[in-house]
Amino acid sequence: MNGHSKSIEVSDTGGWPRMGNPDFPAAQWGDGAQDRVSAIQSAIQLPWTSDSVPHAVLDILRGCNIRCRACYNSRPAQIRSLAEIERQLDALMRLRQLQTVSVVGGEITLHPDLVEIVRRIRRRGLFAQLFTNGLGLNDTLLDQLKQAGANAIFLHIEAQQRRADLPPRAATDELRRLRAEKAALVAAHGIEPGLSITAYPDKPEEIEEAIAFTLESPHLCYLLATWWRDTSRMPALAGDLASGLVADASRDLPAPQEPAAQELCQWLEQRFGLAPFTTLASNLDRQAVRWLSCVVATAHRAGEPTGQRCLHPTWFERVFMALSKSLSGRYPFYQKQGAPRTGLHLLLNGLAGGGWTRNLRLLARAGQPGNQFHTKRILFQWPASIDSAGRVVHCLHCPDAVLKDGHLVPLCLSDKMATRVGAESSGAPALVL
Repeated sequence: MNGHSKSIEVSDTGGWPRMGNPDFPAAQWGDGAQDRVSAIQSAIQLPWTSDSVPHAVLDILRGCNIRCRACYNSRPAQIRSLAEIERQLDALMRLRQLQTVSVVGGEITLHPDLVEIVRRIRRRGLFAQLFTNGLGLNDTLLDQLKQAGANAIFLHIEAQQRRADLPPRAATDELRRLRAEKAALVAAHGIEPGLSITAYPDKPEEIEEAIAFTLESPHLCYLLATWWRDTSRMPALAGDLASGLVADASRDLPAPQEPAAQELCQWLEQRFGLAPFTTLASNLDRQAVRWLSCVVATAHRAGEPTGQRCLHPTWFERVFMALSKSLSGRYPFYQKQGAPRTGLHLLLNGLAGGGWTRNLRLLARAGQPGNQFHTKRILFQWPASIDSAGRVVHCLHCPDAVLKDGHLVPLCLSDKMATRVGAESSGAPALVL
């Protein structure tokens, strides 16, 4: 049990409690279904509007040094110039009240100006998160990134990859070794490490292993799991976040196979004792969750987990979010990690009704000599899909938006956007197919 309220050993009889996919067995929901719905309803619904979203994405290049089963990049290799990236960054800041920017590609370490890109993000008063497969990371580059002000690095390392530092069909222990080495390397340079994975509905054991590894790791601060989407079968799309995105509804479109949020929440609670802390709805249905996060306070000693506590949202976090927006003009997205901050949050959350006794128990354990104290964030996101009417369904206001021909579009669909003709300001743009 390793001191956890729920075992974090990977189940060999896993599978989802229920899924839209008929190959998976149905669950006996009963009262449990209502519990999961209540957990989602009690989570904080992020209050962002189209112009107050605190996050956006800088897509700096195409081209990579590994191969992934689910890569959504379909354009030829290309490196964007530093001047173009700065123009995009400034445009994003005009469109949104940014607090944090994520840098993505392609593989970002292949960009010759990566360090300078980070430096220019930080000069604008923004936090910088980087997404990389980690193959090109070394002490020299990490030193430079730290000096430039990089805040977090998400490592995309998973079994469904062909890469030079992992054997084909790698076993779980080989995958754990590589993830642990890269996370320790990033953390040694004072940058917060996270893990990024593609969540395949037919591989629940890989998702379970990633969550277990993140909770056990003395270094990882984040896990971002994005459900797999077969973008290769999607038609060209038109529109943007402001006007709406549409596709050719006459095409035979792939049907999403991942579990709904209620099903995922039941699975997370059963396996790990986790409950959602924040959620984000769909652009078409405010009751349909497309993004959720769990916040977990953990204690470690000598690299081994000694306790964890999944936080439940209270009025304190809602007031904190509103005050942050009022005082700084921006909603919080990234928050620097650290034992004092984790302890204070646990204390105030308990006082506000989040579970005083259990929070205090973990605080006491974390205060013992040799213990390390962390906050970990487990995030799941449902990528964009296309409904039967040809409408694109995505996260409300899409926090992971990039600029495409001067318009905001979801990152996961940016390579599916048809080329715009002219600079049309109203209605759906013409397509060049």
